[in-house]
Formats: sequence, structure tokens, C-alpha cells
Amino acid sequence: MKEQLEAIGFDSKEAQIYVALTKLGKASVTELLKNTQIERRSIYDVLERLVQKGKASYSEENGTRIFAPIAPKILLEELKQKQESFANIIPRLESLEPNKETKVEILKGKKGLIAIFNEVIESGLIHYSWGDISPLIYQEDYARIVKNFLKELERKGMVEKIIYAKGDPISKIKKGEYRFLDKKLIPPAPTLIFGNVTTQYIYTEPLTIIKTTSKEIAQTNLEYFKHFWKLAKKD
Repeated sequence: MKEQLEAIGFDSKEAQIYVALTKLGKASVTELLKNTQIERRSIYDVLERLVQKGKASYSEENGTRIFAPIAPKILLEELKQKQESFANIIPRLESLEPNKETKVEILKGKKGLIAIFNEVIESGLIHYSWGDISPLIYQEDYARIVKNFLKELERKGMVEKIIYAKGDPISKIKKGEYRFLDKKLIPPAPTLIFGNVTTQYIYTEPLTIIKTTSKEIAQTNLEYFKHFWKLAKKD
């Protein structure tokens, strides 16, 4: 729960206090000190930030300042409004980007992987993937992200085509097509293609993702995929 709160703009201490306030309904500083791991010297600053950000409020009771959380549903509504507001300016922002035929970006770790997967889902396009995915399956944090990605693909009825190494465990979706090759023919760095985007995954710590936006490069990699798709065996 703390991770999800941090993902929407809370810092670690703010998340602790917000969760405690939600459990207690309302609380004084003394009660919050007992129910969190925040030290006294910083708790006032954290509470002040929560109030300024509109995530908490306070009132006076018998000379004591009592804090209360803003209802989670209200925070969700504010997030939706921010999302809608940002969506409205996306065309204008995109028009400011330099018109380059090829764009290369580097993303890192769990956040980078989530960003790519969200982009795939948002595109609604079929994606093609091949390579050694075992580190993504066996590393717990990455495996959870992959599982959530597949669940969302399933929910949206999206299509994927995957070439994987014979013997590797692989999760499947209803509209997916899967074929396998001998492990020695599988490249160590996985590649995923959707639309004009090609992404390659290098198993550094944290994970490094090279994202290339180029119609020509995506088409070249897709032809490479199709060649090995013909060689691969059906499940």
C-alpha cells in the first residue's frame, strides 16, 4: 500500500502518516508518533506538507491540533482530473517535440518496465517478442510486473506473438500465439516490438531498457522476428 501511495506523489513519511490517519480516522501528533516510525523532529514538517498538498486537514480540539486524512475517493477524483487535464495538452506537447526519424531512449528498472508495458497497453497494438525472458520470470519484482501486464492484456483482449526458449516456463493469454526454439537460438537480450517502437532489455542491475522509435528499425526487427517465427515450433 505504501508503494502505491508513493507512486501517486506521497513520499515515504507522508505515506506512513496518511495510512495511520486513515486507520485512526483522526489523530493528534502524539497519537501519530505512537502509530508511525516518524521521529518527532520531522513529523510536524511532514504533516504541514500533507495539509499543503490537500491530502490531510486539521482542526483544534481543546487546544490540541487534530489531523484527519482527505478521503481516498477524493484523492482518486483529483488524480483523474489531473490525468484529464494532462491528456488535453498532450497534442500540444507532442507538437513541440523535434521531428526526428529515429528516437532512442534509455529506461531503467521496474519503473521503466512498467512504463513500456503501459505504452503497449495504451497503444492497443499487437506486440511481438522473443529472447531470454527467464530473469524477468524468476526475479520476484519483475515477475509481478509481467503478471499484471498479462492480466491487463487479457482483460483488454489484446494479441501477442511470443518466441521463447524450449523448456522455459511461460504464461499465456487467450489471444496469444506462442512458439519455441532451442535455447541456443534465443538471443540473451529480449526484444519487444509494437507499432514503430522496438525495445531491448539488458539484464543489468537495475534492468536497462533501450527504446527505439523508428518505423524502419521496427520493420527490420519485425522481419527478423518473422524469419524465426517460421523456424519455431508451435506449442
